[in-house]
Amino acid sequence: MKVSQYAKITDQVFICSNLSLSLEGHISLWRTRRQTLVWLVALIIQTGTVSLWRLAGHVDTRAKTLSVHRRFERFFQYVHLDEASIAQLIAHIMGLAGKPWHLALDRTNWKFGRCHINILMLGVVHENVCIPLFWVLLDKAGNSNARERTDLMGRLNETFPDQPIASLSGDREFIGERWMKWLENQGIPFVLRLKVNMFIWKEGYVPVKLSVHARRLEKRQKCILKGTWYLGRDPEKKTTPIKVAMMRLKTGEMLIVATSRIRIKTALPIYRSRWGIETLFSCLKTRGFGLEDTHMTDAHKLATLIGILAIAFCLAYKAGLWVARVKPPRHKSHGRLQRSLFALGLNAFRKAMVKMSEMEIRDYMMALFKPNNPRKPLIELVF
Repeated sequence: MKVSQYAKITDQVFICSNLSLSLEGHISLWRTRRQTLVWLVALIIQTGTVSLWRLAGHVDTRAKTLSVHRRFERFFQYVHLDEASIAQLIAHIMGLAGKPWHLALDRTNWKFGRCHINILMLGVVHENVCIPLFWVLLDKAGNSNARERTDLMGRLNETFPDQPIASLSGDREFIGERWMKWLENQGIPFVLRLKVNMFIWKEGYVPVKLSVHARRLEKRQKCILKGTWYLGRDPEKKTTPIKVAMMRLKTGEMLIVATSRIRIKTALPIYRSRWGIETLFSCLKTRGFGLEDTHMTDAHKLATLIGILAIAFCLAYKAGLWVARVKPPRHKSHGRLQRSLFALGLNAFRKAMVKMSEMEIRDYMMALFKPNNPRKPLIELVF
């Protein structure tokens, strides 16, 4: 074996052992199960794939690849990752505790053969991305219903009972009187996008389509409707009271949001930050870990896989924040980063697996698991 190959394998062992020690106080698993979890997290970051067969070939062990692959399969078959522990671990890594959360709710789906894989995700907007906290595999194609959304929010409340919520944002598929009434009764501020063909009304006025209110808006022009409004065509049936803000995008499409319990002037900027959850889905799929390439269709196994990817994503993104703090990345002419923080973190983590000594790897892992962004120059070793 060449020296470089030996060094690479040794560094992988150090990365996994230190990652296992860091996870020990957060996730309750038997030592061998935790070791398998660590292998999966580290190797998914290293290889950018969720194919268990491909990952098995990268594990530093004397066991045959087929044996490691079977071990991975048994992990997904028998292990249930506690969702509250995963959420608390993620909140700890990203330093989210104690701050009011801007939540984002969205859904991603694809089809594998005849099976529809449909994931409803709830996360916290952080910087320009969304940090995943809770998710549910829907046993159907299409949109979620109010019960599924309230169950997801209930899990959040059980895990973080004293956590203040600044807002909850959602796209046009997350509207409906039952859902909005529940949010209002729970005292949760929301910013939900409305469909342009929906009817609204207020006291003393007949119901009118939203498109009528927006017809005179030019591109990039905003408008806030004065007063309190109600959705629906029947003035005899009062729905959840809302405020309405709208803007015509540069594409000509209308962006109209309904809000409650927040300043109406902040509604559009809050909704704009919701795009972070789309960035998250992109990182989990095409731009990062290739989630859509999995052949898993069982809901239990998929939920476990998403939990592993959530940990891997947070570690990579945290490393990217570290890189950006020590050495700010370049911006392109249009103002966006030349490389995303997630991409910077992936490269930093991968280089750490081949360039750092045992002591440096230990310090690297300890720093990543601290709530605050590290200020040490250690990350410069992996630029």
